[in-house]
Amino acid sequence: MIDRPEESVDSPEEIENRKIKAKQYEKIHNILFVADILYTLILIFVFIFVGGKGGFSAQLAGWIKQWCSNYWLQIAVYISLLTTGYMVCLLPFNYYSGYYLEHKYNLSTQSLFSWFKDRIKSFLLNIVFMVLLGEVLYLFFKFTQNTWWLWLSVIWVLFGIVLSNIFPVLILPLFYKYKPLENDELAKRLISLAERVNARILGVFELELSAKTKKANAALTGMGNTKRILLGDTLLENFTDDEIEVVLAHELGHFYYKHIWKLIFFGGFITFIGLWATSLVLAKLVVFSGFAEVSQIGAFPLFLLCMFLFALVSMPVNSTFSRILEKQADLFALRETKSPKHFITAMRRLANLNLADEEPHPLIEFFLHDHPSISRRVKLAEDFMDSEP
Repeated sequence: MIDRPEESVDSPEEIENRKIKAKQYEKIHNILFVADILYTLILIFVFIFVGGKGGFSAQLAGWIKQWCSNYWLQIAVYISLLTTGYMVCLLPFNYYSGYYLEHKYNLSTQSLFSWFKDRIKSFLLNIVFMVLLGEVLYLFFKFTQNTWWLWLSVIWVLFGIVLSNIFPVLILPLFYKYKPLENDELAKRLISLAERVNARILGVFELELSAKTKKANAALTGMGNTKRILLGDTLLENFTDDEIEVVLAHELGHFYYKHIWKLIFFGGFITFIGLWATSLVLAKLVVFSGFAEVSQIGAFPLFLLCMFLFALVSMPVNSTFSRILEKQADLFALRETKSPKHFITAMRRLANLNLADEEPHPLIEFFLHDHPSISRRVKLAEDFMDSEP
């Protein structure tokens, strides 16, 4: 790999233009985020409250019941049709944000055909996960009565653990190809770094991001015997070895502080609260909507509505917790590599490649960003550099 210069050679005008584009890109995504929320709420309300008692949802459940007598099969068919309808309704948003906008801002290399194939894969995975969720939920509705929310919280934590294990083995290869890193010197360097924190990994792999995007990324993914280092080929092409090491050190910081486990259990705790809160209002909301009991299949969107609203309310809490962990991983990378200059140049390269707004509005950062802003991360490295003897 040929190392690039440490400092940017762009003119001040080019740097300023890029910052303006990044703010525009961020603003459009924020608008789309709000529009997506409102659109989803409208779809749920129309589906539940329009079309008579129980709305179109009750009609769909009744139609399925006419030709299918098995209750559990009814659930699978209903949720499959519901998920399909929702994803079709959301397709224009996904196309605009995931394809058109990425090409407009020169961030994507993906063809329309490839993008559409990914959407089909995502759709099939969503069907599988949603049907599993529905079957488990209605199993608890039927047999645990008022404690369904407690059992579902336990299942959610277990699901997070399983998903973390299978993600690099079964899910990631559906969307990206990866191969062992050919740069042996860099691989040994990163493995040595991993060994210093007792991270046993399968190896270092190059992830083919460039087939779809110009954005760069790296990860330490998997748990137990599926743990591996993934480096985007866009990262390998645009970053120096020293910068890649400091980026990977950040990822190893997550391992060192057991952030994956903390995120799983913190997410489980938040889900526990959300499900408990949902249990308090769901029964009344079900009756208000024209259903006899929560175990009626047509009432499923009401459960989704409650959890969707709770997810919006808890979003700042989740974002804040994530930023705390990310800052801790940044400090770990700075201490472990003692390369604040390379950390700073890496952050600025990431901002340039990913078109990240380096200084988002504080409220936007508080509500939506799961990482500290680039400017805060650079300031952290500058303070670290000043504190070093």
